[in-house]
Amino acid sequence: MEQDVCRRPGLPRERAYWARVAVVCVTTAVVLTALFAAAGQTTSIAVTLRHALIQSAIMAGLAATTIPVLRRRLEPYGATAQWVVTFPVVIVLSAVGSAVGCSLITYVDGPAREPFWPSFRTTLPINTVITLTICTLMTLYESQRRRLAAATLELRTRELERERDRKMALQAQLASLESRLQPHFLFNTLNAISALIQDDPDQAERTVERLAALLRFSLDAAERGLVPLAHELKIVTDYLEIEHTRLGERLAWSVEVPSEVTGHEVPPLAVETLVENSVKHAIAPRPGGGRVRVEGHLTGDRLVLSVWDDGPGFTDAALTPGHGLDSLRQRLAARFGDAAALTIGRRDGGTLVTLSLPASWPGR
Repeated sequence: MEQDVCRRPGLPRERAYWARVAVVCVTTAVVLTALFAAAGQTTSIAVTLRHALIQSAIMAGLAATTIPVLRRRLEPYGATAQWVVTFPVVIVLSAVGSAVGCSLITYVDGPAREPFWPSFRTTLPINTVITLTICTLMTLYESQRRRLAAATLELRTRELERERDRKMALQAQLASLESRLQPHFLFNTLNAISALIQDDPDQAERTVERLAALLRFSLDAAERGLVPLAHELKIVTDYLEIEHTRLGERLAWSVEVPSEVTGHEVPPLAVETLVENSVKHAIAPRPGGGRVRVEGHLTGDRLVLSVWDDGPGFTDAALTPGHGLDSLRQRLAARFGDAAALTIGRRDGGTLVTLSLPASWPGR
């Protein structure tokens, strides 16, 4: 259905093109007839040339008017059906063109004209060859034009997909930066760093480095289509370490992803968004804190990543437009279509958010 919609805008231009071809051919036939009649040329070469030009112009006009429409109507039935139906149509066109051409030539030649029927019998085979040649050339032209149109459409579609993915990544970048630059996040992080400067300068320095790496990764996210899972997990670890610095023992976390999985690629900030959602909504608001666990594994040709927390939980209905998980789901749909999924469920008394991606993807 989509292809039909994409093809329809080109039909008026295509019909206009062939209409111009037909008009030019018919006009050429009329002009040639008038010129030869006015010149009064009677030599054998001139007569032969005149007859050939008139017949060719008429046949080209008929073919240009009829064949493209016929082949378009027969396109759904395949190439064989097109040729089976087109061949008898060519014979009919040749007969009609020969009759028109012979009548025109008979009128132009005047008293020296050849009788109509002998001229018709001589002209019909020639016009059949001419029409078949025109049809073959038109078929080749149509084939190349359609291939070019299909390639152009595919290229434009890919460009639109890349642009949409870039915009979604940019939105993720802005959302990530917004969360990083929220006053309470920066205030709490800087306050924790300030407290560490006297007690544990090395830990304070590491926290500053992690905060800088997190901000730098967020800034670069829009320019990265996909990143190795190892890089994503490094950012997740930095984020959790920063939150652990300010939440202390209220935050317990672990990352359980086998090394053989970390070479696969994921959208930037995908796992980090899941972890941040857990810390922000399930851990930080609770006086006793909680636990967060990041897991990953391969299942067939699928890369499955999940974030579990022991918070009260939520459902898809709780996601509002602009929510971190809702934005992530849109990013996944823009890049992977139906090949990726984000699901929310319950496990071991907590919330489990699972991200399922193709282990390999042509766009990578």
